[in-house]
Amino acid sequence: MTSTNSGNPESELEKVGTVIARSLAFLCLQNTSVKDGTVLEKAEFLNGLGLPFSDAAEMLGTTAESLRVLAYNKANKPKGAARAKKAKANRGSR
Repeated sequence: MTSTNSGNPESELEKVGTVIARSLAFLCLQNTSVKDGTVLEKAEFLNGLGLPFSDAAEMLGTTAESLRVLAYNKANKPKGAARAKKAKANRGSR
């Protein structure tokens, strides 16, 4: 007679632990100021708690590839671009 739950009890325990860990990470996110941040900031926060970017992306309703592109664009943005744009706008209002 075979059992319908013939899976490895250890793997079942891992699944339960994963669900609990993701749930706790999401609750931590909801109780910080990061919850009002960008998707990338939220993903970085969840990654800091130990979740892989792929899991964080899934929780946030996006893809890991989208997060990778956002992080790449953020890293390659010229440092003074926003400041220069603001200064130019202020010069025009005088």
